[in-house]
Amino acid sequence: MPHPPRQPSLALRHPWWWLALAWLLLGALLVADLWRERQRIEARERALLVQQAGVLHDNLGQQLDAINHALSSLLADMESAGGRTGEGERLSERLRTFADAMPAVRTFNLLDAKGRVLASNFPEIVGRDLSHRDYFQSAARSRSANALIMGAPLSGVLGGWVLVLGRIVPGHDGGFGGMLVAGLDTQHFQTLLQSVRYAPDMLAGLTHGDGLNFLALGRGAEPVMVDLAQPDTLFTRHMTSGEPATVLRGVVRPGGEQYLTALRTVQPPALQMDRPLVVEVGRPWSHIFADWSAQARTLGLAYLLAGLAAAAVLLWVQRRQRQLIAQTQRLEDVQRRHQDMLHRLVARLSGVLYQYQLEPDGRSHFPYLSPGVADIYGYAPEELRDSAAPVLERIHPDDLQPVTHSIQESARTLADWRSEYRVILPGRGERWLNGQARPQRLDNGAVLWHGYIHDITDIKRQALQLQETERVLQQLMSDMPVGLCMVDGARRIYFRNRRFLAHFGYAEAEVPTLHEWALRAYPDADYRAEVAHAWGQAMAQAASQGGVIEARPYRVTARDGTQHVMDIGGLLFGGHFLATFQDRTEQQAHSERLHRLAYVDGLTNIANRRHFDQALQAEWRRCRRSGQPLAVMLLDIDYFKQYNDLYGHQQGDACLQAVAQVLRNGLARAHDFVARYGGEEFVCLLPECDAAGALHKAEALCRAVQALGMEHAKGTPGGVVTISIGVASQVPGAEGHAEDLLRQADTQLYRAKSDGRNRACGDGPDPLNS
Repeated sequence: MPHPPRQPSLALRHPWWWLALAWLLLGALLVADLWRERQRIEARERALLVQQAGVLHDNLGQQLDAINHALSSLLADMESAGGRTGEGERLSERLRTFADAMPAVRTFNLLDAKGRVLASNFPEIVGRDLSHRDYFQSAARSRSANALIMGAPLSGVLGGWVLVLGRIVPGHDGGFGGMLVAGLDTQHFQTLLQSVRYAPDMLAGLTHGDGLNFLALGRGAEPVMVDLAQPDTLFTRHMTSGEPATVLRGVVRPGGEQYLTALRTVQPPALQMDRPLVVEVGRPWSHIFADWSAQARTLGLAYLLAGLAAAAVLLWVQRRQRQLIAQTQRLEDVQRRHQDMLHRLVARLSGVLYQYQLEPDGRSHFPYLSPGVADIYGYAPEELRDSAAPVLERIHPDDLQPVTHSIQESARTLADWRSEYRVILPGRGERWLNGQARPQRLDNGAVLWHGYIHDITDIKRQALQLQETERVLQQLMSDMPVGLCMVDGARRIYFRNRRFLAHFGYAEAEVPTLHEWALRAYPDADYRAEVAHAWGQAMAQAASQGGVIEARPYRVTARDGTQHVMDIGGLLFGGHFLATFQDRTEQQAHSERLHRLAYVDGLTNIANRRHFDQALQAEWRRCRRSGQPLAVMLLDIDYFKQYNDLYGHQQGDACLQAVAQVLRNGLARAHDFVARYGGEEFVCLLPECDAAGALHKAEALCRAVQALGMEHAKGTPGGVVTISIGVASQVPGAEGHAEDLLRQADTQLYRAKSDGRNRACGDGPDPLNS
């Protein structure tokens, strides 16, 4: 009965399925890793923007509180002075003192109920009618006598843009009696905005609650005094949300570039501001992911090239296979269609059809051999009809015993005989043969096989070519830009690519198993146990979630002793897994540099206000537990505003740096703390130091700064830069607060300035908080 033709197409498709599966799995791994990286970048950028917006919010809140405190103090002075003779001139002098002490404030003005200026730190303003100003009209309409009026930014009477804050002056009848206002120079906030810009493409700005943007720095900064209260702008969406803090993606104004922006509403409840300020810190959306996009394109190109190369090799191999399979099919078709041409077909057959007979006494011979035997064994059929010994002599010595054993076993069990073995032919060398036959037992006890033997040397060569294809695929994996290693069920590392070796330097001979690698990569036993627990959890989670092992950061030690931060993830398949390694060491170092930007003043290289606030609270709690005193020195460079105006901002920065260095050198104890408090103000924290010791140290610092001899033509009578220091010390108690100690130091600083500057003032501890 004729046999149906074989269908080779299904067998040829299998390698393509495996290649496609491997290619898709590798692609899924790359896409998943890139997506996680993008998510990490966005989360990190959001956190940084929120942090920087928080710095602006806290600093502005403190400055507004300081100005509100100054206005309250002036109102209290006015109430205590009543209507004494010469009070107007005294009040103007008082306003000038406050203005000199507060660099951010350009003017202090007192307006009567009709908007006329009664007193000012600028005499030329006295008598002007400012009733048409927005802030005056808002104050006249206000129902709250304690409200802090936040006027819209405007062009001041002395030129330049001014942000006005004011407090209502109660009339004799309890009604509206005028207002006391402070005009803030908007340019004063430029240094603050610049301090939070950790990237050159960052945008930082300040906007009035009505939508008027009066200060902006950085890439894409809009001109000042632009109305941002327009549909779909970031400002409008933030204000509409009603939330005090938001992180939004959108445009600063319609049609502009997309930004990821953190916005904070500045409106401390204690100040009762009638309108807020809004701070914005953002970066262009496209710039945030610029490096990520370049990496994604590079990996995508490498991925496509790897797939094309593997497909080309497999296509070539299968083309050869199809040629051989087509040839075999043609021969089988001829057999089925032309049974009457059997002898001629046999004559042209590439192998040999045969009958092999094994006699009971052990002799063997070939009753029938097709002409193809000459190509298979190098003998004519007639030479082998009486004895098979010449054939056995041609079998390779290493294969002779297995072949004879398989013949004897087939004769015993009458099972089909199959074997692949080598022969050595004169002039042709070593050839591979494949033989198969079906036995039958004859009446005389002999066993007769009907079979076919053919040359499979070319097929063996193709197998070697397939092995070469696998080698090429392995080479592609070896050249991947991500570190790779493959681990079997016995935890042996049976593949490691070049990037893996570049990262760690451990070859197979040194660390053949995952356990031996871990002993060197995690030399600390406690951390190694922690890593093993985390990796076990990741593997268990991957087993239930499609096999993808989520990448997590680990601290890994390389062969040369250097430590790297690696994101290690991978893919679980069966009892094996593929581990991926991406070096994140530089990114972590970048994060540490950003942390330094958040806690160190960029100009003076000492701690900033945020760092000081945290240190003050920590030392307050520690000294309260130990019962030791805590001292604070709040100091200010005398007439610094005039110094800046006279010598310029560059010289002013040099002056700030010199004073900071004196303070750092003057506080020799390891736990003493010095920080830049804002502008020309500095603050020193002295744990376990009483009032007398702190005052002594403050006087020494005053002398040290004066000894610098930095020229100041408009300073104190000595003609050099000097400082004034307010000192406060107390033993923290259960009822007291760290802010109380800071306010005491501020009071003493004001006293030092009032007494003529270039001095330190302080008194004993407050008995109520001791």
